[in-house]
Amino acid sequence: MSGRASLEGRITKRLPTGYEDVRSGTGRAWVWGNSSEWCTAVLAKGRTLHDWAVDREETIPYSGRGLVYSVPAAASGPTAAPRWAVRHYRRGGAMAMHMSDRYLRTGHPRPFRELEASVVAGRRGIPTPSVVAGATYADGPYYRCDLVTEVVPSAKTLADVLQETDGTRGWLVAMARAGGLIRRLGSAGIFHVDLNARNVLLQEWQDSSRPEDDAGAWVIDLDRARIFSRQAKSAAERMQVRLTRSIIKIGTPTGEALRDSEIEAALTTRLEEL
Repeated sequence: MSGRASLEGRITKRLPTGYEDVRSGTGRAWVWGNSSEWCTAVLAKGRTLHDWAVDREETIPYSGRGLVYSVPAAASGPTAAPRWAVRHYRRGGAMAMHMSDRYLRTGHPRPFRELEASVVAGRRGIPTPSVVAGATYADGPYYRCDLVTEVVPSAKTLADVLQETDGTRGWLVAMARAGGLIRRLGSAGIFHVDLNARNVLLQEWQDSSRPEDDAGAWVIDLDRARIFSRQAKSAAERMQVRLTRSIIKIGTPTGEALRDSEIEAALTTRLEEL
């Protein structure tokens, strides 16, 4: 119990400015101050934030993103965005067969880590959606958890964009924008250990006055991100490798095989070179 109390104390001290620690029943949340009344009311009813989202009117499921829904904002978030994305955390890989959506109650909880990483990323100039709330629900020695972020308007996953633009100049533009985001992450000292084509978002963008390589490119799912105090060139290289593997796995609508060298060349191309 003393270890648990000590951990909770450290979490409270590290809570980013503007966020509050809310507890009700078996639920605990770290929530943006202006949204704390909404969050407290949901938890007080013994419900999860994800359950709340499922029952909302105008709920839109995100294709290919697991248990993620877009819902109208219930309160004012960090940037007062009109819609929120509500995600229920689930394990991936081999652990998914055994643990599903459960995590051991050791160390900092997933949603708190994502909140902390997202705030740091934002301060370092990385486009990432603002976190509205992260919540955990006790389940014996385990916990389940949800995350609420503000929705990036007019954005699609890199995976979806690549499928839609296959064989066109748009495919090269999307890859250049994703590659620019990788370089920016590395320069900011942020290593996304699971960067893939579904956690890079690209906003619709046709404005020729925005030539930056990563224009309108956002990164999400930072719960496992590693934060360094300085530029991390090796991290950028590893993120590029992971993203390349992800794109190869997704493939093309026509079933044409993509080569590593082809993808790597596209990711390192600058927009002004296209």
